[in-house]
Amino acid sequence: MSSIARQRDVLLITLLGLGHSISHFFQLVIPPLFPWIMPEFGLNFTQMGAVMTVFFITSTVGQAASGIISDRWGAKKTLFTGISLLTVAGLILSLSPNYYTLFLVTFLAGLGNSVFHPTDYSLMNRLVSADRLPFAFSIHLVMGNVGWAVAPVMMVAVASVFGWRTAALSAAAVAGLVLTSFIFARRLFDLDPALHNIDGPDGNSRIQKTQTPVAEEGSSFAFLLTPAVWLCFGFFFFNSFALSILQNFSPSIFGKIYHVAHESATVALTCYLIGNGVGVLIGAWLAKLFTDSERVVALCLSVSFAMACLLATGAIPTWSLFPVMTVLGLGCGLANPSRDMMIRSTCMQKVGKNSFGRVYGFTYCGMDFGQTLAPLAAGALLDIGQYSAALILMALMQLGAILTTVGVKKQRS
Repeated sequence: MSSIARQRDVLLITLLGLGHSISHFFQLVIPPLFPWIMPEFGLNFTQMGAVMTVFFITSTVGQAASGIISDRWGAKKTLFTGISLLTVAGLILSLSPNYYTLFLVTFLAGLGNSVFHPTDYSLMNRLVSADRLPFAFSIHLVMGNVGWAVAPVMMVAVASVFGWRTAALSAAAVAGLVLTSFIFARRLFDLDPALHNIDGPDGNSRIQKTQTPVAEEGSSFAFLLTPAVWLCFGFFFFNSFALSILQNFSPSIFGKIYHVAHESATVALTCYLIGNGVGVLIGAWLAKLFTDSERVVALCLSVSFAMACLLATGAIPTWSLFPVMTVLGLGCGLANPSRDMMIRSTCMQKVGKNSFGRVYGFTYCGMDFGQTLAPLAAGALLDIGQYSAALILMALMQLGAILTTVGVKKQRS
């Protein structure tokens, strides 16, 4: 590959990672500002919870829709529109005169947030060289987590000194800077046959000869007739359901089952997050070395499943919580780049190379559904004192993710 193509790949991966970070950043703009917004408008937590519910419902529905829009209107235009909506949402938040305006803010922010998975993955699959795709997926995931980490710190720091409205304005400014950088680099998002071996006049990225789609897409919703796409959706549902239980309730569960202090239980969760982050980075190499992405995902998640089963027994020594959680997170992280390669291969083989946006948009909705239902199910178990049952449920959901991966492989064979 020429140095020009290599530089283009690096710049594109960096920009899309930056865009993904601003997406995650805006998911945590309002929650850290609760202590300032609530007393000013006389609100309680239930009312603020309703505000955030609008964000996630809009984002979930919008993600599926934006995948179709991205394929028809263009991923570049859809992505730029999403960042623009986040910028506008931040500006309106800084000027909000009352409680009801917050619903408009989260609606616009939810719409903006909804475009990133369909558009980013569509652009990466079309523009990034095949041998760098695993690293593109890995960096994309890591940058999203960076956005989560930066937002609470920045919002609280600015609000503490200058007030919550200035904090909201600073969030809009960050989104505006990202949008400006995308506009300056807008030609980077255009397909270039000379650099990326585009095959054909329709401007689609290279597709391996062995990956000819079984059924090209017909209508915008024809991809929903493909079982492999539904299995990918199921994978995200089961996987996110399991991890949502862990992320939301593990400190409380470990306190009851293993009788550890809340601080120690929180450290165990941190061990999981560290293991996951390291796993994502290493997982890019696995995804590049092994083309059988389903096998990689199944094997890595099997390690996490084994760790989840150990936790559910309640019989392991307290000190082992930390290494077990680290390995659990590592297994999940290692699987993530290959997971995205699995979806890519499914789309190219089963649906057609013009459907990256709608397939990634739809399958990632499974993640949103899992994250929505998991707290309800696990919370109900904890309310009746079934802490071990919550961990067993987590393990069963990870098993479900493994089985759907096996199903995808069978569908593609």
